[in-house]
Formats: sequence, C-alpha cells, structure tokens
Amino acid sequence: MTAGPPPADAEPTTPAAAPTVPWRHDLVGGLLAAALGAAVVLHVRTFPELPDGQPGPALFPGIVGGLLVVFGLVLAVRAVLTRGRAVQPGPGVTRQGVVRALAVVGLVVAYLLLAETLGFLITMGVLLFLLMWLLGARPLVAALAAAATTGLIVLLFQELLLVQLPSGLLGF
Repeated sequence: MTAGPPPADAEPTTPAAAPTVPWRHDLVGGLLAAALGAAVVLHVRTFPELPDGQPGPALFPGIVGGLLVVFGLVLAVRAVLTRGRAVQPGPGVTRQGVVRALAVVGLVVAYLLLAETLGFLITMGVLLFLLMWLLGARPLVAALAAAATTGLIVLLFQELLLVQLPSGLLGF
C-alpha cells in the first residue's frame, strides 16, 4: 500500500515548534557561579599580603573568583534576554566528545604522574601537543602552540612569580 496525497478536507500540518532555551537553568547556574565567585573574592581578601608589593597567595584565586562573577553574570543576563526564544538543539553528547573529554582527564593524570620524573618542560610540552592534536589541530600548529604555551608558563611562573616548577631527572 502506498500513501497518496492527503484528503482535501484534512487539516494542514505545521512543522513542530523548535524547543525553547532552558533559560531558568542558565539563570540559576549563572547566579550560582557569580555567587561562588563573589564568595571566593571576599575570602581571598583575608589572605596574607607579601612585602614589596609582590603577588601573594590571593592573586590567582582572586582572578578565578572575579572571572566566575563576570561570566556567571553574563550567563544570567543572556538567559533573561533569550527566555522563550526558539533555538535549534545542539548535537548532544557524541562519541568523539566523550573520547576527547576522557583524553583531557587522562592527560591531566599523566601530568601528575610524570612531571616530577620528566620535568615540567618535557611533560607539559608533550602533553599539550597531544591535547591539541587530539582536539583537531594540525601537528605543526600543535607543536608550535605547545612550545609557545610551555615557554610562556615557564616565563610567568618560574621567572616572574618565582614559583619552582618540577625540573625532573634531566634538570630542566
């Protein structure tokens, strides 16, 4: 049996409405992130300050807390502005996404296990290259970006902030 055209007196079909943005989830999540960030910023004000204006232990937690406040508020404002609007749903969780997420976790664990033995430069350089390559960067781009990022981290932490990074068996 083949289906023919609909009868003349049939109701016209309309396309299904696109789903709306779950704006309440984004609003609540954004406000929670902003509140957490504000709590961090307030808490780090109790940390000790170092002499001579050097960055103290409150610097990076304060930056992260500030960023949580800013991006939490951006998410909350965006949620309010887009409430009720129709959007196309994303692809959802894909196999490739799961593999990439597990790779990131695996590379973090590998850093924790290898940094003391191989040293920061070798471990971070190789792991950053692998991460970028797994996320789709071309090998040459991944190698250059990994080298530049590793060098920038060494410059910032070891040279400017005087934080000792693992030197490993080879001494670098």
